[in-house]
Amino acid sequence: MLPSVDWRTAASCSRAFSRGGPRMSPEGALDVVADLHRHARNAIDLVTDYTGLTPGFEAPVDVVDRVRWSHANIAGLRRLLVELGAADAEADPERQLGTAAKVTGVQAGAVLAFLSSRVLGQFETFSTESGRLLFVAPNIVEVERRLRLPSREFRLWIAVHEAAHLAQFTAVPWMRAHFHGLIHTFFDAAEPEESSTSQLGRAVRRALSAAREEASGEPPVGDLPNSDVVAAMTSPEQRDVITRIQALMTLLEGHAESVMDGVGQQHIDHVALLRRRFDRRRAHPGALQRFLRQLLGMDAKMRQYAAGRRFVDQIVAERGVAGFNRVWERPEHLPTEAEIDRPEAWIARVLEAKN
Repeated sequence: MLPSVDWRTAASCSRAFSRGGPRMSPEGALDVVADLHRHARNAIDLVTDYTGLTPGFEAPVDVVDRVRWSHANIAGLRRLLVELGAADAEADPERQLGTAAKVTGVQAGAVLAFLSSRVLGQFETFSTESGRLLFVAPNIVEVERRLRLPSREFRLWIAVHEAAHLAQFTAVPWMRAHFHGLIHTFFDAAEPEESSTSQLGRAVRRALSAAREEASGEPPVGDLPNSDVVAAMTSPEQRDVITRIQALMTLLEGHAESVMDGVGQQHIDHVALLRRRFDRRRAHPGALQRFLRQLLGMDAKMRQYAAGRRFVDQIVAERGVAGFNRVWERPEHLPTEAEIDRPEAWIARVLEAKN
């Protein structure tokens, strides 16, 4: 059974827990918004030229602050859960939400508040029929100031990454339905089991231990605690779907990383500087951020960037962009998790197989 969520509580908590952004004058903030809109449109054209993927329609572009990013994702999560059969209390004023729904709302709001201070951009696919590009202006300004990056180049570079995701989901006609289908399959495979609170608590304790060890300079011992969370809260069928989702997300993130540097080499003077300083930021989170990243599975996402990037770069180096683009022809051409680590196996299966 899908959980009930008090979305009003989630929205309130995300607003209460969100940190303030960097100081900017009203005029400066308006300039950043206009600049990001301009770079987003430019990035879409550059990605189309580089990848050969033409978006099927003009998706909305929204430049938001941290609270509005959280609320956009709350709208997407709410719509997704309703599609999956969860009750929607806001659409049914007579329905009373219990304590569990409010607790879940608090948890969702806290998680989104944390993420809202880290995310620079996103192709958000659930809240609208078409999907939309979101850029979190305070975070982009904060990072470019902290890392001393050239603003125009950094903003274009980040926009190229998100425009690559836009191309993946709108130029590939089956991608959005395929991705949503995997999400539906995951929830359909859930087992009606008893609460896994004790297992989840153990995972949290391991995450805290790992964070303390990192803060003291000692290497963490054992697997990432997120693996405990997955094992405690999923069925074997769900874990199989998770493997497929992870392989897909590794491909999509790796492709976006490859495209942002491929486009950058042609149109951004200091792309090597951007990459070097940005990767350093990813690799050295603080102890608290390390704990939260592990618990939320964000460390796995960091590995997705690297593994997916290696896969895409090798295919493009050996077979060109046109050869790599065979991956978009049909879902069967998507790489498996094993093929991500062995691009030659994907080449043999997809590009060299006899018709």
